[in-house]
Amino acid sequence: MSISELAKASASTWMPAPPAPEAVVSALRQTLGLDLPSDYLDFLRFSDGGCGDIPVDPWCFDSLWKASELAEFNRGYEVPIYCPGFFGIGSTGGGDMFAFDIRRAQPWPVVYIPFIGMEPDAALLVAPDFRSFVAMFGQRANHKT
Repeated sequence: MSISELAKASASTWMPAPPAPEAVVSALRQTLGLDLPSDYLDFLRFSDGGCGDIPVDPWCFDSLWKASELAEFNRGYEVPIYCPGFFGIGSTGGGDMFAFDIRRAQPWPVVYIPFIGMEPDAALLVAPDFRSFVAMFGQRANHKT
């Protein structure tokens, strides 16, 4: 199953965005100088962002960043300075950033890191890779608050 099929299968339970323009997706690698996972690039071609629930802490993704925002937001949040080895891809809406842990070979885990106190040691695992992260979209946890 392709990443777009996986995302589309649960699209009624989370809020996908319109697809990223192909020119923007194609320019990412040049702009960033980083080989983003093919599943992630294919996801952007299906949904350039989105929001919804996930069944693990932090329980939701409020905003996956648009392809056109990735470089700007990583610079603006000073991710390379405060959290070297990570690349931000979105936020929880509650003060945390979703990021790839790029300190090792792909597949890169998806983690979340607080914006305040952003540092590599603060990263908490959400999913072992982007495909696993997408597979969680729209699922609610069976936990008591």
